[in-house]
Amino acid sequence: MNSTTNHHNSTSSIVAWQYLPQQLTALLPEQIKAQMSQREKRYAEGEKAKNRINDLTPLAQRTPNPETKKIVNILVAVMSTITFSAGAQILTSRWGSMSIPASLFIGGAAGVVADKKVMKVMEHHRKKSGTQQALKDIEKQKQADPPNNEFGTIFYQSQTALVLKVEGQYLNKLPFSDVGLALGLSGTEYAMSLGIVIGLGLPGGIVLNAIAASLPVVMLWGAASLQNDAFEMPGHARSLIGQYESSLPQEITELEANQIAGIDEEVTLKQRELAYEQALNLRRSKFVSEGDTSGRLKNWDMVEADFQIGWYLTEKHQIEKEQDEKREQRYFKFKADVAQIAEQYEAPVGTYSPEQMAQLKVEWVEVKEQELKESFAHDIQWLNHKYGNKIKHYEEEIATAERRYGEAESRWREERHSERVPVN
Repeated sequence: MNSTTNHHNSTSSIVAWQYLPQQLTALLPEQIKAQMSQREKRYAEGEKAKNRINDLTPLAQRTPNPETKKIVNILVAVMSTITFSAGAQILTSRWGSMSIPASLFIGGAAGVVADKKVMKVMEHHRKKSGTQQALKDIEKQKQADPPNNEFGTIFYQSQTALVLKVEGQYLNKLPFSDVGLALGLSGTEYAMSLGIVIGLGLPGGIVLNAIAASLPVVMLWGAASLQNDAFEMPGHARSLIGQYESSLPQEITELEANQIAGIDEEVTLKQRELAYEQALNLRRSKFVSEGDTSGRLKNWDMVEADFQIGWYLTEKHQIEKEQDEKREQRYFKFKADVAQIAEQYEAPVGTYSPEQMAQLKVEWVEVKEQELKESFAHDIQWLNHKYGNKIKHYEEEIATAERRYGEAESRWREERHSERVPVN
């Protein structure tokens, strides 16, 4: 079996564990459940990492022109400088000739601070929204496909834990000083802009003046949003992708695939045990309510033994069928491998005659074929041992059930006989 098939089969098994009935998972040994939980966690993290990277990749691939950022920054700086300097002139009106340069300097500094704080608020909001959306996606999937057992719960818990581990810091609140400065400076800029507009005596009344005064603030927040989308978020997305890459699904090794196959065998065993108990309870209920319509089974001990004989005979036939299928599969693989031996031959380097080259190939093919035969014989021996033990177990169970049936029937006959013997 190649690694691709191993990975596919093993992944399918891990997915299937999420849908096992809780009644079944409760029967599994703690060691098996611990292994299943570990596998489920790794699978869940890998799936979330893969999906999150797919979501972030379009944003991470954006490559905007740096000149655009410079132009936007200049426009915002000029607008903010003019607006804030108008208010600053009130503070510097007594400075004489230095009033205008000082007001421009103060206005420019205030504009830079406002731009940085608004950018910080906008950046925090976008990052927080992205993380919240990733968590909402998990919750949405959970509601659409709720967990059936603890492994389904582990699946969603592991995905949530991974997102919080990588992006949890972006859910923290921004310091009040940053938010206060961003809103305070924006409000101040609007008030100063409104004063300028009213001072100019523009037509349209207070409503249009108020709208016109909002232009610098709109530009400030709009530019912050534009820069954040175009420059900050692509870099943020690339950083997150780098952090999620360590959790991407890994190729399942042969040893891991064998462990998962062993877990599946244990799950199948417990499924049969659970099915046995359910079928036996159904037989008991039917016997209590209806009795035995055939008249052959006289008491519950006989009914239970008869049920066990039929159940274990069916199990034995199923195992024998499975053994034959496994042998056949291994035989066809052996024949296919033998047929491909000649194609895998590589001629040795050196000077050889055509006869020598042909002889070397014949010898190489014989050695490889012998190796395949030994491997085939070993695998068949292992299959015979594995399934032989199971068949022997069911034969012993059948023999035990038959003995119990005979004993139950003998007791019934003795009871019937004693009832017929008259008491003196």
